[in-house]
Amino acid sequence: MTTEILSVPVAPGRAPVHVLVSTAADTGTGHADEQERAAAATMGPHRAEEFLRGRSLLRKLVREVLGSAAATAPMHTTSRGKPLLGQGFDVSISHTDTHTAAAVWTGGEIGVDVAEPPRPLSSRLVRRCCGDHAEDVLARPDRAAVFSRVWAVQEACVKAIGMGLAAIPWRIPVHPDLRHGVWRRVRWSLLDVDFPCALALAVAPHPLEDR
Repeated sequence: MTTEILSVPVAPGRAPVHVLVSTAADTGTGHADEQERAAAATMGPHRAEEFLRGRSLLRKLVREVLGSAAATAPMHTTSRGKPLLGQGFDVSISHTDTHTAAAVWTGGEIGVDVAEPPRPLSSRLVRRCCGDHAEDVLARPDRAAVFSRVWAVQEACVKAIGMGLAAIPWRIPVHPDLRHGVWRRVRWSLLDVDFPCALALAVAPHPLEDR
């Protein structure tokens, strides 16, 4: 079942970020436009399904938060994979095999990421992403869930600055026990959701708002 829209405070005086999360089975593709459906027709079945449910959920969220005009604008993607929809706000999409997440913000750049606990979990992957905390993470009985939180934060951070994997997310230091943190100009947080997945949000406020 699709969750209610989460209104996430960023800081006093700033607009909140709005986030919507859904199970893959409940997301649907009804809000995707004709251009997106044509693009999906050129993809493999699994990729097409992820593509359409991500864009459909994002358009649904934008319609609820900003209205129909914003939600029906053409969507573009940067060379680094960041989605762009309309002007005056930033958007982000994430999906796994079982969940879809979307976010919209009028206060700056954002990145959202939903991550499933990987099973099996490679110790090499943990050491690559968790740095100095790797051995601690590997020793935990819930190591897969802990790792998924770290990776979700790293992915959300590089999405917020529009760089994706080019920003080498696995080098971003994330303490496995923290729920909030800062990386460069990005502020990140882990959100509480009733799913087995981790959900991370990263924001980079507009410079003028910092004055």
